[in-house]
Amino acid sequence: MQSFKYFTKEGNVYIKTPPKALYYTLALLILAIALLSFIYGESRNVKLLAGMIGLLGLIILLRTTATSRFDTVARTITAQSMFFLPARVFSFDDFDHFLVNKQSYLGLLTINSTASIIINKNGKKRTLMLHQVMFVTKPLQKVIDEAAQIIGVEQ
Repeated sequence: MQSFKYFTKEGNVYIKTPPKALYYTLALLILAIALLSFIYGESRNVKLLAGMIGLLGLIILLRTTATSRFDTVARTITAQSMFFLPARVFSFDDFDHFLVNKQSYLGLLTINSTASIIINKNGKKRTLMLHQVMFVTKPLQKVIDEAAQIIGVEQ
């Protein structure tokens, strides 16, 4: 019996949920900025901008409802970006490669890093984000190793 840090197992299905602490912190920070801008804003334009910033915070908060399910028996990946969007189903056979995207400031400070699965389905490349972290990249390798082990590909 294997235990994974980033995936939970329910029967033959491995479930990957997004890093909720990151999204909750970011969403609450953005919502607080929007609320303060709306309350203390002098002009109508500032309040309109505060409303748009608040909408961005709500979208980030909804991102916490995303899930990716890896079914090892049916050999499928079911990805759902938000709870009200339809789930997309991909086959393990459509797997192309993993991608780590690192954004840095002045080439020194890592700002944002994401690990994704690239899926080539019917000649179209699709990106399925697995994990996102800020300021570090080391956890992404562990996420990719666990996903590769579940899918059954060699790194």
